[in-house]
Amino acid sequence: MKEFIKKVVIFSSLIIIFCFLLAEIKFTDDFISSQTYGTDYEKVGWNLNVINNRKEDVKNGVIFLGSSYVLNGVNDSILSLNGIKSLNLAIKHPSNDLALYFLKRLAPLKPKEIIFLKGKTFFGDLHKLSPLLYRPSELLNDGQSINLFFISYLFKRAKLSIEYLFYVLKNKKGKKDYDNKYGIRYEESYMSNHQFYAKEEIKKRQLEEESFNLNQNNFLYQSEKNNTNWLKRIKSLKRKLIFNYYSQNDLLNNTTSQENFVFTAKEKCKENDIIFSQIYLPVVSDAVSNLPKNEIPFMLLKSDADVIYFFKDYNFLNDNTLWTDKHHLSKNGSIFFTSKLKDKL
Repeated sequence: MKEFIKKVVIFSSLIIIFCFLLAEIKFTDDFISSQTYGTDYEKVGWNLNVINNRKEDVKNGVIFLGSSYVLNGVNDSILSLNGIKSLNLAIKHPSNDLALYFLKRLAPLKPKEIIFLKGKTFFGDLHKLSPLLYRPSELLNDGQSINLFFISYLFKRAKLSIEYLFYVLKNKKGKKDYDNKYGIRYEESYMSNHQFYAKEEIKKRQLEEESFNLNQNNFLYQSEKNNTNWLKRIKSLKRKLIFNYYSQNDLLNNTTSQENFVFTAKEKCKENDIIFSQIYLPVVSDAVSNLPKNEIPFMLLKSDADVIYFFKDYNFLNDNTLWTDKHHLSKNGSIFFTSKLKDKL
């Protein structure tokens, strides 16, 4: 039995080493663009086109990086027309590793400020596109832990490396059309009156908003605070244990690595004399929150930037036509939100 286990360990180690070496092959921007063109992540090719062909648009500009919250919510055309030269380079799916990848590509072009998305809580996992963008040595150097997420990433990267070799052999190249001047991608639809104004829906959103802030309130909902029985204490302890030992466990959720990426981003900006900051994008529950107005709407993390752009009160977004769903601003919402944001910037 011991001999069998030994052979399995040796074989597995050899497979991982082979995958690591294969995954170290560097992909061209053309291959990366071809893999994302026509998909939900087509913005990757648009970003690379900006970096390679629109360097003057980046120089001394304000660059927004983040997920679909930023992609749909921050209107860079409004900001630029109001004297704040800016580009929205956000891509769907929340993570700091993808934002860091583009920060490193942008740094030599000397933007004035780079703004990461500040999440309501910590980020976990890796971005779905990390295997396409990162070599394993780069990912580890930027702060990724060697854990289950890294092993999963490694096999995906190795598979893409094989596809890339065939891509090079076939010499597949073609010009992609990226005509949009600005990076905002509107969501045209909006929430129905019932979805937004129904009492039961409002109550659900208020509870959801409280759930994001339980760590600031001894892990108790407001309705539980006056209840002193033993069941309340058990609920509080259970939530605290989940928060401290599961949600922030890097092996299970990759959260420490995600914070490490922000620390790396700060250092990269410091080296290149770029201002590093973050922006919080609201969700519907922020607009109907029953939390005290002196409470911040997100969880504070060690990696947070010195400057985080946010509003203490989001009641100005309490209108169904400003939202496409409970997490994303509509076209009207992004225009209205950005018109408020420009004064903070």
